Amino acid sequence: MTNRDVMALSFAALEVRDLQASKSFYENVLGFEASPAMRPDAVIMKTDENGASFAIKRITPASEGATRLGAGVAIWFRCLNVDDLEARVNEAGGTVILAAQEGPFGRMVVVLDPDGHALTFHNA
Repeated sequence: MTNRDVMALSFAALEVRDLQASKSFYENVLGFEASPAMRPDAVIMKTDENGASFAIKRITPASEGATRLGAGVAIWFRCLNVDDLEARVNEAGGTVILAAQEGPFGRMVVVLDPDGHALTFHNA
């Protein structure tokens, strides 16, 4: 397999400390929809039919005690309007670590989820 074989993200999972609080943030603030396929330890989020899927899952024992989960993880999502998303995060009392601005793939904003995962949203 060469680097040219890798075309797009197909799945990602983020560990979270409070599954219900994170589910609420992803649904009510960021606007994702949870898949009906529920597991007791994870929530799979829907994306468009051709896009990547991702999940939030309860923290594993190996990650207990971490001060910030996923510090080295970069997850990018296409978004229709990053300025509107930034406003929703701010209105919900969330954290924007990089305000909406022009980036390498169009206009972008970086926010933190409740566990400190940095999520980048860029205009599609």
